[in-house]
This record gives sequence, C-alpha cells and structure tokens, in this order.
Amino acid sequence: MERDFASISLIVPAYNEQEAILPVIDEYYPYVDEIIVVDDGSSDETYVRACTRVDAKVKVYQHAKNQGKVGALRTGVSHASGDIIVFTDADCTYPACYVPEMVRILKEGKADLVLGARLEDRKNIPLFNRIGNTIFSSLAGYISGKIIQDAQTGYRAMFKDRIPMLDVTAKSLEFETKMTVRAAKLGYTIIEIPIVYRERVGVSKLHPIRDGTRMLRGLVSIAWNETSPLGKMILAPSISFVIIGLLFGLYSLYERFSVYHLNHEYFPMIAIFSVLLGIQIFSIGLVVDYLTKKLDRIEERIFSLNEKKN
Repeated sequence: MERDFASISLIVPAYNEQEAILPVIDEYYPYVDEIIVVDDGSSDETYVRACTRVDAKVKVYQHAKNQGKVGALRTGVSHASGDIIVFTDADCTYPACYVPEMVRILKEGKADLVLGARLEDRKNIPLFNRIGNTIFSSLAGYISGKIIQDAQTGYRAMFKDRIPMLDVTAKSLEFETKMTVRAAKLGYTIIEIPIVYRERVGVSKLHPIRDGTRMLRGLVSIAWNETSPLGKMILAPSISFVIIGLLFGLYSLYERFSVYHLNHEYFPMIAIFSVLLGIQIFSIGLVVDYLTKKLDRIEERIFSLNEKKN
C-alpha cells in the first residue's frame, strides 16, 4: 500500500569526524527535510564545525561523554520529526544520491526496511572487513531465512513507526546486524539496493576482532530471543547434538596427538554424524520458525483488514 510522508529525517552519528562532517551535511542537504547530527563526545572540532551549518533544517546535538554509535542513533531518532528515518555515517563513505530511491521504495509500500548494500566498487572496503562482512551476512541470512547480502551496512531507511520494534540491545557496530536480523525474523520486508562505497575520510574506528565477536554474539542472541517457542523446541536438541559431536571430535584429536593412534576408532564417525545431525535439525528449526512468523504476519494483516471493514 502506497503511503505519503510529510518529511524525511537524516540521522548522522559522529565521533571525531571533523574532516568529514561538513561535506556529509552539504551532500545530503538537498535530499532530506531534516538533518540531525549527534556529536558523541568528540575530542576534536566535530561539534563546532557542525554547528556552523545549523539552520531551520540542520540540528546538532552533543553528548557530554561518548555513548557509542547506538546511543548517538537513539538520541537522533528521539529528536527526529520525519516520518521516514535515514541513517548514514559521518565519514563520507555513503553517497547521498541513493536517498530518493530508498524513500521511493518505502513510499510505494514495497519494503519496511531498505538497506544500502555495499556491492559496487568494493575496493574501498579492506579485505579483512570484506571477508568478515560476507561471513556475517551469510550467517544473518541463514538465521533469518532470507537472502541478506550486507547486513552490516550503516546506510538504511525505514518507517519511523518501525524503529521501536527494531531497536535492539547493542553497544557498537553489531547494532546494524542485529537490527537487520530482527527485522527479518519479525517478517518485515527488506530490500537491498546496490550502492558504491567510497573511501572514508579520517581514521576508521572499526576493530575487526572486537566488533566481529560482538556481531557473532549478537547473531546468537537474536537467533534465540526472536525464535518462536516451537522453533526453540527444535533448536534446543540440535545444539546438544553439535556439542556432543564436538566433544567426541576433541577427544579423538586428543588421542591422535597424545598416543598417536585412536583407541576408539568409531569416535570420529560419531563426531561427524552428531554435528551434521545437529546442523540439519537446526536448519529445520529455522524453517519452522520462519513459517510460524510468516503465518503470524498473515494473521495480523487479515485481522487488520477485518477491523477496517468493520
């Protein structure tokens, strides 16, 4: 169903981005109705420089202490007046020219969440980050039952009334991944549009190991917390089979490297069989959960249509 919106708000979390903040504001200015910059306790001139662009359209807020990207995003959303919220980073990596297409998709009712997927000209993404992005996006797609090519992108647009449902517990860059998976688990329609990812201005704040670990924990958390009770009943034994298989496998390795031969030759077979069985049951659990959520979503829509008729 096509919907009309009064305005579009852009949220720009910024931490020590004095070199990039003004170009970001200037580039997005023609495409949105409101720009909200949240300086997250920067130690440089980010806040001072952003304030030079303050007018009826540009608003700048400041955290006295660094609260992390998630805190800055929440502050921005709390002050936003637009019906559509667009998130972007303050490092000049995401081109503003994609905003009209993202908004059009939302207005036409084709999606609840639009992602700017970094699929074109990826040379500006470090190789290690590219590998990590592929792995975590694949895991996110596997867990959610949908094809997701860039679950980690910080360039996204959604209905403002969807944000409370998609606001997840997170500290840093795992926020985007958890939000994407939660949207998929809730049955929301997600559309990715390919974008060019430009070279960042300034120093990257990404810590691959730390942030990667947080993303992995976040995926596990969402996979469990957002799974239906029926899905959990199926997933629980699958985890047990995987653990049993790993224990048999580790014991076989211990025997192989300590006494140089296997006293229990059938243990490796048990290990492989248990792990594969666990993965198969896990997959079935995800499919059941996906179908359950899909049926719930259909039921909600039917109930909503009946209310409108009455």
